[in-house]
Amino acid sequence: MSILLESPLAVGALGLLLVTMAAIPYVQTRSRGAFMLLVAAMLLTAGGIALERWWLTPREQVRQSLGQLFEAIRSNDLPGVLRSIDPSATDVQSDAQMLMPMFNVAAASLGGEVTVELPDPLTDGAVAVAKFKPLIRVQHKQSGAVGPYHGRLEMDFVRRGDEWLVKAYRPAEGKNWREEASRLGR
Repeated sequence: MSILLESPLAVGALGLLLVTMAAIPYVQTRSRGAFMLLVAAMLLTAGGIALERWWLTPREQVRQSLGQLFEAIRSNDLPGVLRSIDPSATDVQSDAQMLMPMFNVAAASLGGEVTVELPDPLTDGAVAVAKFKPLIRVQHKQSGAVGPYHGRLEMDFVRRGDEWLVKAYRPAEGKNWREEASRLGR
């Protein structure tokens, strides 16, 4: 069921199948009942697509939170980044407060596919894991050096009420990039 609420393509394909099946009796009989069935299939398809676009599943909510975080990063908006971080994630907050003033973000995007693993049940305090390969290009303010980051990243999001906030993050490859980034500040 969640695939139908997360993809307009799946809803559209199912709707197209339904409309095609309803069109066959109409084309053969041209009866009022067959026509009404065809209209109902088209309305059901349009309604399904509208519902899919309106309704955000928890997985889509995590992706939306991640997108908002990257928009704030791309805009060099430290207060916006801090709003996306859970208050209990003090290490993530300190990373943002230490690193963002050191760099100008030239580009930041989520890269390709974002995979989200959700816990069961989805209660307040539940933690979801987003895995993706971001493309980030920054310029060090002091030295002017430009550097990219394009490794795989895993980010934990904690559910707080109706929103998902960053709880932790780590490179998927296990590199200690915090140490290397802190050397730039010396």
